[in-house]
Amino acid sequence: MKEIIIPSVVFLFLTVMVVAGMVIYFRLTLHRTEIEAMSEYRRLAELTVSNQDQLQAQLAELSTRLSDVERILRSVG
Repeated sequence: MKEIIIPSVVFLFLTVMVVAGMVIYFRLTLHRTEIEAMSEYRRLAELTVSNQDQLQAQLAELSTRLSDVERILRSVG
């Protein structure tokens, strides 16, 4: 009976180790994929902020021009 128990325990232990290794490997792969996706989102967020700053500057310039045009129209009228 002892002749079967020890190899069975060793086989079970090795099986558990292999399964645990596979789970860890695939979780690590999933984590790497998530990190790449998050870095892409971060890049897009930075690009959006940059574009927003440019649009804000253009809007400020247009507001200034509009005030100048209103001032000119008031002085003529």
